[in-house]
Amino acid sequence: MSSFSQLKSFWNFLGRNKLFTAINIFGFAVSLVFVILMSLYIQDEKSVNAAQPNKNRIYYLSHDRGGHFPCPLAAELKSRYPEIEATLRMQHQYWTISDGVRESILDHVLLADSSFVTMFELPWTEGDPARAMRTRDDVLISQECARKWFGSEPALGKTIRINDRDRIVTGVYRDLEDTHFKPAAAILPFENVVENWGNDILTNSGNCSFSLYVMIKPNVQFTQENQDAIESYLKENFWLFKNGLVDTLTMETLSEVYYAERPMEWMRTNNKSFLMVLGITALVILLFAVINYINLSVAQSGFRAQEAATRRLLGSSKTSLFSGFVLESLIICFISFCLGIVLAMAVEPWFGKVMWTDISVAESFTAPNILLALGGIVAIGVVSGLVPAYVLTRFKPIDVVRGTFRRQTKMVYSKALIAFQYAITIVLLGATITIGRQIDFMCNSDLGFKHDNILVMDYSPGENGSRDGLRNVLMAVPGVERVGFAQGTPATGSNNNTFERNGKQHSFQVIGLDSTAYDMMGFQVVKRTGVDDRRAVWLNSVAWNDLELTDNAPTFRLWDRELKVAGILENYHIDNMEKPIGSVMVQFISADDWPWEVLIKVSGQNPYAVADRIKEAYLEYNGREPVEGTFMDDTIQQQYTAQKRMADIITALSLLAILISALGMLAMSTYFMRQRAQEVAVRKVFGATDREVLVRLISGFLKLVAAAFVVAVPAIWYLMNDWLSGYAYRIPLSWTIFAAAGAVAFVIAFGTVLWQSLKATRANPVLAVRD
Repeated sequence: MSSFSQLKSFWNFLGRNKLFTAINIFGFAVSLVFVILMSLYIQDEKSVNAAQPNKNRIYYLSHDRGGHFPCPLAAELKSRYPEIEATLRMQHQYWTISDGVRESILDHVLLADSSFVTMFELPWTEGDPARAMRTRDDVLISQECARKWFGSEPALGKTIRINDRDRIVTGVYRDLEDTHFKPAAAILPFENVVENWGNDILTNSGNCSFSLYVMIKPNVQFTQENQDAIESYLKENFWLFKNGLVDTLTMETLSEVYYAERPMEWMRTNNKSFLMVLGITALVILLFAVINYINLSVAQSGFRAQEAATRRLLGSSKTSLFSGFVLESLIICFISFCLGIVLAMAVEPWFGKVMWTDISVAESFTAPNILLALGGIVAIGVVSGLVPAYVLTRFKPIDVVRGTFRRQTKMVYSKALIAFQYAITIVLLGATITIGRQIDFMCNSDLGFKHDNILVMDYSPGENGSRDGLRNVLMAVPGVERVGFAQGTPATGSNNNTFERNGKQHSFQVIGLDSTAYDMMGFQVVKRTGVDDRRAVWLNSVAWNDLELTDNAPTFRLWDRELKVAGILENYHIDNMEKPIGSVMVQFISADDWPWEVLIKVSGQNPYAVADRIKEAYLEYNGREPVEGTFMDDTIQQQYTAQKRMADIITALSLLAILISALGMLAMSTYFMRQRAQEVAVRKVFGATDREVLVRLISGFLKLVAAAFVVAVPAIWYLMNDWLSGYAYRIPLSWTIFAAAGAVAFVIAFGTVLWQSLKATRANPVLAVRD
């Protein structure tokens, strides 16, 4: 009966103190929104590859330059090391797919050895793994691909045309979403690489364009010593290691490969540090709500002291009062959690767009998740209620009668918590400003070449087409200014050439352009050597210095060719700004060379509409062979998608931290002003002006923000300096970042407490003394 009476009293208290109720419930609910969504996101990311039965036996191989190996290496490793049960080579392509009747489309396909179906467990909807991928023309297709081309009919055994070759469907898989593979419309036997690379590729040890996995035999202990042995073999026999171009072999299990530092283009990846930052930040936001609850409850303790004293005098024990106050906290948390679930469902679409995920709050109501959530609510409720319960049960009833309890407790527990809250808020603001400036720097810096309104499309002139014919057709499209041809560009990628000169290994990115494409790029010439030969190449400053060339001898040998150097180009970026600029060679392609890409300069007025007209004219010319194209600007922006995602989520969390901190400051100032009403009245009676009283009231809160700023500055410097160190080209940690973060916090705190301070200052002192 005593507990029911206490709960009824608490319910009445919530009704009388609507600000206290609203801030606590809303603060908890909003913070729980992010905790719920982040928890589900992290849970979903952790599930990648988790269901694969061989996840601890399969290793993904990579080295300092990525996961690139030659075709023959797989068989060499399997024959040399008996602990290896199977190897798997993989590559990806964008190939045309059709049913032989309708117009074909370009789609993503994987090329993989037949061991793929034994190493990985796919969610089969049609077919048998034992009978799949036995011949070169066998193909596995996704369920989505099957529906696209065969509708509701079974696809097994049907013919589908991929890369202008008929294939037989030997299996249909639902999707690859629970693995680290990006969605693929089809999986074909690895031998099909000859369609792009020629028959020699399968025995060519010099072409490192393929990924490699190994699966260890069951019950075999594969230790670091085994990995070291493989690395030693590679250093003796594999030219990349042998020539010192790479130093370290990395072997990651499926449990680790989703977080690989050097993934391939067809792999889905995430970053462990990113997940950790998200998790910690979400917990910090939740901690803000807990702090608000503790602060407000302690501030209200003076007003609830009489109720607690009365219950003590009527025989209630400290234990029963303590548990009752903790129960009140649990009720607040449960109501907030229910509201948080509703709000999480409301912001789910935004969260999914920012985080590239399709998690569903409604579908996450599984028994383990429900139990985990209930446990979390109980933990949060208990932690939140401990301090207020302790404050309200530690006093003596006589203190309440004397009126000394309120004076003893009015700000003892709150100052440090408010300062901590604002310190974290300032750190988040500093991180948001820094990340935003770095992204702006990367996206808008001069990259050393022109990229505005340049459309890059696949070169596919059709069976009877030609380079000049395609140029003429595209130039006739309204809005097209220039058309050039290229073998690689600074924005879309290039070819790598590695060679030895004077006992030193050199690695170049090689870009081939015709004269029009070269002019489009607008490279800045540093120096001309005086060589007048169209076959002469251009080097960037890094390459020139790396080769140690001189004006007297501007030539070097690349394999079997003696190349003359026409001059030096200003260094330009061929990758994102995480990496330093490397050696680059630009050469002119001849009329006999096969271009990879078409570069089309379009007018600045509605370029995407022009791009649509270009594509239609292109398809009409080449007989409807699928072609894809992207603007260079878009490609460059996409390099920083992950950073923009982090900026979006950190910004959202910063705004949430500001909101919760401001609400907490508002509520605290409200109750502190009520407690200090008599002090204000006495000061005014003894001659203090409104301005003096106002400054005194506000300064008390701003001093806490100042203390928070002092703590936050070194934290911002340490965290952001560490984050920026991952970029070869970065902004300086300017003092303006710290000043801006502190100024925002000060303005918010000042604006929050100003209203309550003005209200207290202007109150009639007679009424305050009388009360």
